[in-house]
Amino acid sequence: MKDNESFDPTLLSLLPDVQFLTASPLAGGLTNRCWKLFLYHPSNNQSSHYVWRPLTSTAQAFGINRTHEYQLLRLIDGSKLAPKPYALLDINLNNNEQVLIVDWLEGEQADQRFTNQQLCQLQARIHALPLPTHRLDIKQRIEHYWQTIAANLKSKQLLSIYHYFDNQNINHYFPDTCCHFDLGRYNIIVPNDSDRLVDVMNAKVIDWEYASAGDPSLDLTMTILANALSPEKAVKDYCVAREASDITLVSTDEWLEAVNYWQPWCEYLALLWYLVGYQVWHDDDYLQQAKQLELKLKQLVT
Repeated sequence: MKDNESFDPTLLSLLPDVQFLTASPLAGGLTNRCWKLFLYHPSNNQSSHYVWRPLTSTAQAFGINRTHEYQLLRLIDGSKLAPKPYALLDINLNNNEQVLIVDWLEGEQADQRFTNQQLCQLQARIHALPLPTHRLDIKQRIEHYWQTIAANLKSKQLLSIYHYFDNQNINHYFPDTCCHFDLGRYNIIVPNDSDRLVDVMNAKVIDWEYASAGDPSLDLTMTILANALSPEKAVKDYCVAREASDITLVSTDEWLEAVNYWQPWCEYLALLWYLVGYQVWHDDDYLQQAKQLELKLKQLVT
């Protein structure tokens, strides 16, 4: 596997009962470039679609671990919320390169017909899933991004922001749950016949590469920012959904306090993520997003 993440069908020889039919690159995907596969299984005379999710040095720059993703998808398989994992291939042990193959989910990307309230309901469903064994350490992830970013991208202002957050202790608000950490509509699949409002129970979630155990209020904050939600309304909708799921709940005020606390941390993490993205993909849009977040966060250190 090369860092251009091209698909190599010869690697399918590592799998039993598989014959390669077709492959096509998938649009979108900011962290990595995936492929849609069409494979034939001689044992049952069936053909199925899958997604080829590579791990190259490009994806590793973002802190992705396909083994963790595979283990999590197996753990939550009974929920029907996520694609079923098919195989995990170790293709270059020296460079820790892997490929995760998961079932293809039929449907379309959610749009505004999947309401903000439904987003929060879906978030609560994810937080009720079994707890993964691996946990997000936000300071560790920040440090990974920081070490990945080239020195010429680290302005004096960014260095001040880095030292500000590095000197802060992390607050812990709620017991760990299963967290997705990238729950935007772009990662939600709904039935194709979505001319009307979608039943939230029919929604599926893809791209679990950042998912892990963690503080659910941190995950909720990331969802609020990713979808430009009102924090007050999102917290209220989320708490109602959690109460309906019989999950132990504290006051809405405490959840809003947690969201307000996590917001600058999430913005800082996003700032570093965009700088890594710029370094990897050389896309000026990434750099522009990073600069906007840097300007927003500079008020913390002035």
